[in-house]
Amino acid sequence: MNYIINPWVFYLLNIIGNIVGWCAAGLIIFGVCYALYVWLWFDDICGTDLEDKYPSPIALIRKWKIPLILCITALILIPSEETCYKMLIASQVTTEHIADAKETIREVADYIVESAKEIKGDVE
Repeated sequence: MNYIINPWVFYLLNIIGNIVGWCAAGLIIFGVCYALYVWLWFDDICGTDLEDKYPSPIALIRKWKIPLILCITALILIPSEETCYKMLIASQVTTEHIADAKETIREVADYIVESAKEIKGDVE
């Protein structure tokens, strides 16, 4: 079968939407955990000296910089699912397709007009 748009494209577009969602969720979770870590590290809320036991918040960021950069890059560069569909449709629009659609619309319009005339003639 000759597809204009391969059905697998719709599946891949859905997966792209899921990847962006997981990246956003991961960044939010990391941000909340990091804020809590910084607060505990600086405030010494547990009654112990956390500076000696745990790395500084800056060292923690250095340790996690590659996953953070990947998530941020994915959020910035991966288009939304809606944009992917628009791009897919735009890639299929050619002057040939527009001319075919124009001719089909004319044929349908003529058919509707003829049908309306027949119905009008039958009613009178």
